[in-house]
Amino acid sequence: MQQFTRRETVILTHTSPSRLAYLARIGVVIPKGDESNVTRPTGYSWEQILELRAIRHLRRQTSLQMIRKILAFLEDTEGDRTLHNKHLIVADGEVTWVQTRPDVGPQVVQVADKDNRHVGQLQLMALPPFNHVANDRWQTTRPTRRPKVVPLDRFRHRVVPLHPK
Repeated sequence: MQQFTRRETVILTHTSPSRLAYLARIGVVIPKGDESNVTRPTGYSWEQILELRAIRHLRRQTSLQMIRKILAFLEDTEGDRTLHNKHLIVADGEVTWVQTRPDVGPQVVQVADKDNRHVGQLQLMALPPFNHVANDRWQTTRPTRRPKVVPLDRFRHRVVPLHPK
């Protein structure tokens, strides 16, 4: 299937028709077809369906204005505005992007924040060694009270007396 109708797009993205029209009008996701006539789109591509779903997911955590900032940053730096293939972290009004580059390894870049400070800066992320994470997880999942263990010989003495009368 090359394109999805507006109705199919609404169903697949769980987005209202008015939200689709608004996103097209502000230039976030413009349906395929006549780019100059947003009111009569011919359809949405699979990429655009994924974009709309990514936007819907991001909207749970941040504002549409922040999403527009993210898109502008991505377009300026990468030339690629797609969100669905990016690892974005939203926390405390800031959005960071975890890039995976084969030549350098993972990098964390601040993409947007409320005040537009530090946008584009690399952030230092210190990850603990895996064995520390595993040990911490083990400590939190272990029961706080140890179960009472009774040795088998002692148990036998309780149940069956050694010298029956």
